[in-house]
Amino acid sequence: MSKVAKHVLEKREDDRGWVVDPIARADPSQPLGHLHLASLAPGAVRGNHVHPASSEFILVWGGRAELAWEEDGRVGREEVSGDELVVFEIPAGVAHAVTNTGPGTVYLVAYYFGASDREWPDTERKVVS
Repeated sequence: MSKVAKHVLEKREDDRGWVVDPIARADPSQPLGHLHLASLAPGAVRGNHVHPASSEFILVWGGRAELAWEEDGRVGREEVSGDELVVFEIPAGVAHAVTNTGPGTVYLVAYYFGASDREWPDTERKVVS
């Protein structure tokens, strides 16, 4: 059983559009350690790394994408259609990458909780095959 979790976000919509709270599942006692936004061009890959001490949360929206991860020597894959807003919760020690599999730009919001050190980030390169 995979330790990577997929959380479908609840959208609140009105005539202006939609709004979601991507960190609603967070432990309020933990500070937000790092947050970044990224775009992903068609065919592009982001990630191919592991966070040895931090669980990372990745919100994917805007188009089709695939999250790939490696745990216990096996590669798992999960498709995102672009029709739903999802947050993937990736435990510490699990290598991961996101690939844009569609024709348009995909957007990511990635974050983790706990102490953050910009000079020595909790990220090591590891390609997910």
